[in-house]
Amino acid sequence: MECTTVLAGLAEATDDVYLYPKTINNRFRHPPFLAKTMATIDRISEGRLKLGMGGGWKDDEANAYGYDWPGAPGRLREMEETIRLMKKLWSEDEVTYDGEYVSVDGAVCKPHPVQDPHPPIMVGGPGEEFTLRIAAQVADVWNCWGSHSFYEHKLSVLADHCETYDREYDDIQKSWFGRCVIRESEAEVEELLEIAPRFRPENLDDDITHLVGTPEQIREQIQGFADLGVEEIVVEFIDFSETTGAELFADEVLPAFA
Repeated sequence: MECTTVLAGLAEATDDVYLYPKTINNRFRHPPFLAKTMATIDRISEGRLKLGMGGGWKDDEANAYGYDWPGAPGRLREMEETIRLMKKLWSEDEVTYDGEYVSVDGAVCKPHPVQDPHPPIMVGGPGEEFTLRIAAQVADVWNCWGSHSFYEHKLSVLADHCETYDREYDDIQKSWFGRCVIRESEAEVEELLEIAPRFRPENLDDDITHLVGTPEQIREQIQGFADLGVEEIVVEFIDFSETTGAELFADEVLPAFA
């Protein structure tokens, strides 16, 4: 399904959840049009948008749909310009912007989003040369996956980039992404892992971690990230479209971090 259309539907169908596409492929949407779309969604949701942005990685999809697909550095630089342009369109009456990848002349994006100064923008990914540098300059949130040690190292790189660009490190919300295998008992967890063995710790690369276990075990795993300064956990439940995992997580894990 198409992301922004689904967001508009969710904006009307819900009242209090925030709307968080993670992450929109920058190459698939014309930047000023994306700014207008997201401003509209923030309006109709009464200020519940949180926008995840990425440079994209799925080249087969891009090629299938006929999009140009430059190398990762070019895609990421274009994403950076898109974010800078969106912030201007969301806060200024009329915008002229002449970048290397994106240009507008007298563009108007009214009405502006509800959120002031703008909806928070998440930049996702671990790349130290481009993604983390961009996050240090323009992101409100940085999201990444990985083990505790992998994530901790990336935080140190982000901090170095923040110092380079005179950005307050604490102004960027730290977010972690992982998939979740949760059941009441270890025996039930084992049953799920029989179906999805790739989530067993012994089948993961050293730099990868997911949330696997009982509610008590998963609370401990999350606490390890909280101790690193992580303020947000973005979770995918491997038993989707069942709701067993999500409901158990909501009932027995989330209250510990409320």
